[in-house]
Amino acid sequence: MPPIMCDLWIERGCRHSRTEIVEPKLMWSQTKLRDSRKLAGSTIRPYRVSLFAVRRIFQVDTCEDWEKMNEGSQMKAPPMLIAKPNCLLVVRSSLGADYLFEASCPQERDHIVHLLKVVTARLVSHAVVGNGDLMVEEFFNEEYVAGGLDGSLLSTTDDD
Repeated sequence: MPPIMCDLWIERGCRHSRTEIVEPKLMWSQTKLRDSRKLAGSTIRPYRVSLFAVRRIFQVDTCEDWEKMNEGSQMKAPPMLIAKPNCLLVVRSSLGADYLFEASCPQERDHIVHLLKVVTARLVSHAVVGNGDLMVEEFFNEEYVAGGLDGSLLSTTDDD
């Protein structure tokens, strides 16, 4: 599959009910092109991985780095065939999936890797020490959504 330009962001979690929450996620979708009037499938329903499922985030500088870090992974293709290796970053999930992203330059890649590591470490540390109130404040929308998030998107009002 050819490389696809995408937007990458972190989405806050939300509460569906008092006992059910939606976890914060790392999300990405195909970048909309100005000339295209069609929405891509990933634009309508973006790709995502829970921040709690992120196991490892690392940068790749050389093909040897890739082979060393890729032992036991499902992704076997060397990155040099896909992109500039010194601009690649990999997000490895606990579910056994690897997500490969390319930054515009090595400095941007290093900045993204650093920020993703800080965010995931902070979220997981709140969960491990039982600091639920601070975790909710920093990583979740605090408003309770009646009917859940999908319910709020589907509810309409009649103006008749």
